[in-house]
Amino acid sequence: MCRGGFRDLLAGGKRLKVLLNDETRELNDKATVGSLLEEIELSDLAGWAVAVNEQVIAKDETLDYELSEGDRVILIQATQGG
Repeated sequence: MCRGGFRDLLAGGKRLKVLLNDETRELNDKATVGSLLEEIELSDLAGWAVAVNEQVIAKDETLDYELSEGDRVILIQATQGG
């Protein structure tokens, strides 16, 4: 079995690493932005924008956007003020 293969089977499948606001997260290999947000318990995206690899994701595509190994995800919270 290839390196990491047995560990992946024990863990329930292949894992991938992404950066979320510069913090490494390990996710299932079929992870989406939606599953990442579930993991961090962010259920309401009102007032938030999501960028993957420096590209802002359209609101209607955010939850289903598929992540890949090494993706850099940034959550941006809108603020008010002057």
